[in-house]
Amino acid sequence: MKLFKNPAPLIFFSLYLVLGLLIYGDYGMSWDEALQREHGLVSAHYVNQWVGYTDDAYSGEELPTYQHRFYGVWFSLPAAWLEKALGLEGFRQQFRLRHLLVFLIFWLSALLFYRLLLERFGHWGWALLGTSLLVLCPRIFAHSFYNPKDLPFLSLYILGSYSLFRFWLKPNVRSALFHGLACGMLIAMRVTGIILPAVTLFLIGAGLLFNRRMETCRLKKYALGLLIYLPAAAFFTVLFWPYLWEQPWRHFLEAFDAMAQYKWGGTVIFRGQFLAGDAIPWYYIPYWMGISIPAVYLFLAACGLLLLFPPLAANLGRRPWRLWANDEQRKDWGMLALLLAPLAAIIAKDSVVYDGWRHLFFIYPCLVYLAVYGLCRLWSLAKDKRPAWRYALIGLTALGMGNTAWFMVRYHPNQNVYFNELAPGNQLAKFDLDYWGLAYKQGFEALAKIDKREKIKVACNTYPGELNWRFLPPGVRARFEVLDKSRVGEADYFLSDFRHWAEGFQQYREHRALFGGEEVFAVRVGGTKVLVAYTVSFHVNPQ
Repeated sequence: MKLFKNPAPLIFFSLYLVLGLLIYGDYGMSWDEALQREHGLVSAHYVNQWVGYTDDAYSGEELPTYQHRFYGVWFSLPAAWLEKALGLEGFRQQFRLRHLLVFLIFWLSALLFYRLLLERFGHWGWALLGTSLLVLCPRIFAHSFYNPKDLPFLSLYILGSYSLFRFWLKPNVRSALFHGLACGMLIAMRVTGIILPAVTLFLIGAGLLFNRRMETCRLKKYALGLLIYLPAAAFFTVLFWPYLWEQPWRHFLEAFDAMAQYKWGGTVIFRGQFLAGDAIPWYYIPYWMGISIPAVYLFLAACGLLLLFPPLAANLGRRPWRLWANDEQRKDWGMLALLLAPLAAIIAKDSVVYDGWRHLFFIYPCLVYLAVYGLCRLWSLAKDKRPAWRYALIGLTALGMGNTAWFMVRYHPNQNVYFNELAPGNQLAKFDLDYWGLAYKQGFEALAKIDKREKIKVACNTYPGELNWRFLPPGVRARFEVLDKSRVGEADYFLSDFRHWAEGFQQYREHRALFGGEEVFAVRVGGTKVLVAYTVSFHVNPQ
């Protein structure tokens, strides 16, 4: 199938690429980026040792004893190699490279998502609409410029979904190898990627059990395909994850167990309360998705979910009964499985999740698929019954997308603090906001303009403050001295992203001055303060 039969998608992707290249430098440093880089350097050092090249050590850490050896390095290892190949020595250049790579990977996955939708819905308009919904999600858009964990995983989940459909519909050597490659990369990015092979086997089994007439003719092909796919998935997982090169089965089980038993020692703010990592309720992820995905998208996805069932009822009413009648319906139910399986697994296992729903960002394309399906079905129903309803659908969708796009432009680069109409008003002290601390970059830039002194002393509430100071251009960075939070009394200013800062919230609620000083700058998103710079007149411990 030709990808660009109409010039509109080509123009869209070209403009999106240009936009990304223009703005990727606007975003600050996020909490985990330096650690993710270290993961890559440790693995690169291990690879050098493995091949006998020890003259160019990447890191003093040894992978077998590295504290974070269980983390996948599909992104961080190639990034370390590229950094070294380009000779990037400066902190700022090293992470600007990674921001660019995260964006380019997501851009390519959006292109693949467009193809997936085009093959399912058969018209470039529906495919382009779905791709626009993927891109015009404020939190996803922002994270696609800096998040080195969740966004590459989302991109690979799109690849895995596409390869699953290819293998499921046409099981052969080529599609089996392709799906094995996609699954291997996904698992080597994050061990939870094992969910994709599990869904693959579940869907094939469900088809053989409940759609015998359609699937029996493919039984031999499935048997051969699985004999190729499963070893291929295992091979590529090991290939892209150096920690598994020695004792792969044992080390994989160790990594899986470490993920399953993971305990997070931090706290989140959820519905106005500080909650420890082990006290987060089961509905944390669905609740966060409900308030931070554009409401119109959620409505369309809910319509899509409901409209899956009339065809199912019709199929079950026939003899022999079946779950799906054609390959299009097969894809619809497959995408629903890809959406619900991770959600169900996390809720059932009571897995540790925090920082909103970023750990489940990868299921967002599945939700978009349902939204496109819902809109497509509603469009067809409106044609048969009341054509005027089509105008209502166009208006609702355009209004939702336009309002979202306006928010993204108005509050750039803080799209990561988006809340939809279901969570209106000031969200400070109600939910985690800029939990990864990217707005510190804007705080330093603002202070450099406000205070003309050659040396400015600043204390920061959380660790990303230091990262964003190091990420500044050299001339701006040299003007600041960053002090530990315990030395706030010696600082000229205190920058706070409000994370883990119960005392600061209390003073905010009581309208009391902080440190005897005054607020000199604030990053605001809507009616919510995301980051604030305060002057410091006397010592108060900001714990």
